[in-house]
Amino acid sequence: MASLRRGSSSTRAALQQLSPSLRRTTARVRCASSSSSSQPPRRNEPRYNYIANPFDSTPDPDQDTYRRVTAKDIANRTSPPRRVKMLARDFVDDCLYNPNYGYFSTQAVIFDPDEIPKKGRATPGENALLRTRAEGFDFAQMRNSRAFEDEIARRYGEFESADASGGKGPGRQVWHTPTELFKPWYGRAIARFLVAEYKLNLYPYEDLIIYEIGAGNGTLMGDILDYIAEEEPEVYERTRYRIVEISERLQGLQKGRAQGGDGKAALKGPAKRKGHASKVEVLGGSIFDWERVVPEPCFFLALEVLDNFAHDVIRYTTLDHEPLQCVVSVDSTGDFTELYEPISDPLIARFLRLRAQTPHSARRRSPLLNPILAASPTLRKLFSILPLTPNLTKPEFLPTKQLMLLDVLRDKFPAHRVLFSDFSSLPDAIPGENAPVVQTRYEGETVACTTYLVQPGFFDIFFPTDFHLLRDLYSLVMSPSPSSSTAPQPVASSSSPRVGTDFFSPHARRSPPSPAMGGGSGRATAVRGLSVLDHAEFLERWGEVEMTKCQDGSNPMVAFYENAKFIL
Repeated sequence: MASLRRGSSSTRAALQQLSPSLRRTTARVRCASSSSSSQPPRRNEPRYNYIANPFDSTPDPDQDTYRRVTAKDIANRTSPPRRVKMLARDFVDDCLYNPNYGYFSTQAVIFDPDEIPKKGRATPGENALLRTRAEGFDFAQMRNSRAFEDEIARRYGEFESADASGGKGPGRQVWHTPTELFKPWYGRAIARFLVAEYKLNLYPYEDLIIYEIGAGNGTLMGDILDYIAEEEPEVYERTRYRIVEISERLQGLQKGRAQGGDGKAALKGPAKRKGHASKVEVLGGSIFDWERVVPEPCFFLALEVLDNFAHDVIRYTTLDHEPLQCVVSVDSTGDFTELYEPISDPLIARFLRLRAQTPHSARRRSPLLNPILAASPTLRKLFSILPLTPNLTKPEFLPTKQLMLLDVLRDKFPAHRVLFSDFSSLPDAIPGENAPVVQTRYEGETVACTTYLVQPGFFDIFFPTDFHLLRDLYSLVMSPSPSSSTAPQPVASSSSPRVGTDFFSPHARRSPPSPAMGGGSGRATAVRGLSVLDHAEFLERWGEVEMTKCQDGSNPMVAFYENAKFIL
């Protein structure tokens, strides 16, 4: 399978079938000045382009008086706001994470192939069947990968059949992850990597401390701790696992799994698996609001989390390649308008500045900018006066929340070691550079949209991750001089036998480490480089791949998710 995205089907149903309450997708793009005054534009000011419907009405003339808000400002609202303006990243963040109407707070359900809802009273035989399926799929009994896909589709259909909507209108927003599809083997591969790196660098002087964000049902946590308890009991005694979770609903599922359940034990029935309550702490809140400094060496996990980090949107003027930031305006009827203004947001400006300092020239500027035109103001001027030439480029989506996460890691987890995995490319993305997929489930079908300006709460908005750019940004952010134009040189990678005792810190130690951590020379500060691996490469190196082979020798765990990568 060449690539996967969340959702069981790529069927494109007509958006016009959606109910009026969901069809808030009108977008009118204007190039606005940074001033909030309501003075009419001067005669020579650029006109606007990219109007989705040129016969549509113009935006609310009072939008200059709209209150400027952030996602945090409107977090306590019980319904989406009207007559406000916000940066694109705040709009996406509100759509996904608002506690009262956000997608992940109210709609999203992670597909658990072992959780097959039963209609009516189940017989003892059915209960026994459920217990035998509680450890995932039996790949050895499947003829090939196609049989695995068919079984997923069957269980997916049964999972959705319990939808309270009865298949009418927007149903449960169900999506899947490799952790659930390939349990427990996917989590065991992560555990094998963690234990190997821990024993190589810290054992027995330090505890194995693991932080995870976006832990979902708690399946990865359970599978990792199950493996360590069974295969590495001496390491298990030194293990502590902490989950940082923004969703109260998911916190309950994670606590249930820690107590020995299958992710639902807090809500029903006895525990099915080994409990790890003494090892696990579920911490409520957003990682972006984290305040406590964690000085101990720790692993920091984020699997299928980066893709739902909100992005900012910019466009460039075709005349002088000046970047403009996007502000989403919400009028009194709930329609959305994109407004573009000179960049004033410090985070956007910092991201562009850091990107320009990355060591690879291909990533220093936006792919939307033609390098020949960028080098010649005369050619740009000639190009801009050609008939039908737009005055703005297509949109580019900037992973500014990823940059915020790197800041948190640097400031609050100074001795961290990251392990991230996510999509590196996505099919059916909306127009633009690094653009997201926007989709919803409607009457049992996956509906892909062509804009991110959608009704908050009902649509998943997820982005691809440029892992090589993330690696370069990580080096710059963790550098003691982030503003330096010279990219830092990475020290030895994790596969080197000469890895020092500073391995778990993004910086080499300024002074010799303590006796408990082993010897050291107090060498000058350097930034440890990250490695980017293909999804299959990581699993072949650390996974028990023989356990996920089908009868014909195909291996779904290795072959699926070809459009995903690891960074570590």
